[in-house]
Amino acid sequence: MDRRQAERVFEHFGSHLRGGDTTELRSAWISLARRYHVRSIPGDPNERAMAEINAAYDILKRDRAAASGCALTKDDPRIRGVCAWAWAGHPGGSAPPPNDHIELLDERDANFVKRRLWQLSDGSKEQWTIWSFDGRRFVAPLHVYGSQRLFDEMARMAVRYSRVGFRRPRAIFVQKLGAAWSKLLLIHADGAPVAALPFLYGSGATPAKDQAFINRLPSMLDDLKQAASRG
Repeated sequence: MDRRQAERVFEHFGSHLRGGDTTELRSAWISLARRYHVRSIPGDPNERAMAEINAAYDILKRDRAAASGCALTKDDPRIRGVCAWAWAGHPGGSAPPPNDHIELLDERDANFVKRRLWQLSDGSKEQWTIWSFDGRRFVAPLHVYGSQRLFDEMARMAVRYSRVGFRRPRAIFVQKLGAAWSKLLLIHADGAPVAALPFLYGSGATPAKDQAFINRLPSMLDDLKQAASRG
């Protein structure tokens, strides 16, 4: 099945794709899945329809990812056989090499985020840790290669990556490798970008281990939100 045949499958089942946007493609697939998958039983026409839709979706997803430059290619530079962008955050020494597999071609996949930020930074070697705060705790961080000019994009991707259902992270912080160990930069809070506001935490190697800081953080974010609303 080629791209045009895959598009005809979507059209046949009632979904007309207008452009090359991966978000539109996924929305169309979800719509068709709700229509056919939830009502299918083994061997019936709906099951066969969903199998055809899934095959077409895989073709179109790969095609659009390749067109947008998001898909992994043989031209990605490698270190010890692993894509260079995947080494951000690697502890070194005898630790096993990182995984560079991209399962989902959007911001829900950590390696998609790492590769995309590395691309946008023109292959930067600056290592940054992205910390997402959900209002009660810090979730697992993302280690990426990037630059300060990409803070808005880091925040946008981190919000999507850290979202759980309809619940989005309350704040996004970044921390540059080699900077003061206790310094975080707030770049996004309560749905709006923030101009790299510094926050200091105290004990432990990471903010996720400083419970006193975590306990204070919601009220500090509340104060920022109130100040922003006053203009």
